[in-house]
Amino acid sequence: MTKGLKALLEACLLGLLLLPGAPTWADKVAEPLVFKAGEGAIAVLSIYETDPTTQVDAVKSFYKTTKPFYKTIPGFYGLALFSSVDGLRALELSQWADQASYDAFQSSLISGDGGGDSKDYKKYYEQYVEGGSSGYKDEGQGKASVSLGAPSLTTVFTIDQAVSPPGMVSAIPGSTALVQISDFATNTPEQQTSLMAAAQAALATIPQLYPAPRTAILLRGIDAPHIALLTHWGSAAEFSDPSQVPQLVLPTAQPNGEEAAAIAFTTDSRLYQAIKIITPKADYGKR
Repeated sequence: MTKGLKALLEACLLGLLLLPGAPTWADKVAEPLVFKAGEGAIAVLSIYETDPTTQVDAVKSFYKTTKPFYKTIPGFYGLALFSSVDGLRALELSQWADQASYDAFQSSLISGDGGGDSKDYKKYYEQYVEGGSSGYKDEGQGKASVSLGAPSLTTVFTIDQAVSPPGMVSAIPGSTALVQISDFATNTPEQQTSLMAAAQAALATIPQLYPAPRTAILLRGIDAPHIALLTHWGSAAEFSDPSQVPQLVLPTAQPNGEEAAAIAFTTDSRLYQAIKIITPKADYGKR
């Protein structure tokens, strides 16, 4: 074998050894939170009140604690963390295979039998389920972490509609996604039904909007007369001014001519930026 050929073979072998394995590479891919309507999946929306000066640290602390904990919980489909642009709120949106999976998760919180590693579960439970303040040091930073505390509101929804342009998947990608979440709380189930009809009519106008959202999700509250509209408008970097983001407006009149004000509801519409997406732990190599 010539010296030149030998050197070439050695270089090729070294290159193969330095290439990352499939599992290592795949773990670094930012997977989106994908929504599918009509398949029994539910979405759980938790709202946290924050302070603009501590919002970034609180969300970071929440993510570092919940990431290893949630990944191995049965029936867990994914979780997205959002920070409001005004700094006053953080939002946790998780998706589950069905109501039974979420109920089993909630029961594990009460019984103390967590779905993930016991150390991660204890940290998660003490800081977020009980709303306690953080008492541990942020690894590598040497300072105490800031806790989000207990959510001010948690609502369980069914996924009524998931709308995206043709050829695109209804999903929220990782960081930098700009999302608007409109939460409508009504007084009665009957009013909820009327608002759902109005929201479905609003979704039908999406093809006429410019710019149009990449994804629009319509959620119906299960145990409370809420509905929520979640719209993903793309990357925050695509908008020089957040006020340029279009608003999905509900129709103002009813078919019988009565004004929509007859439907008593409160609404909250804020712009959020996706901070992190947590997806279930991949089980590579198994069929």
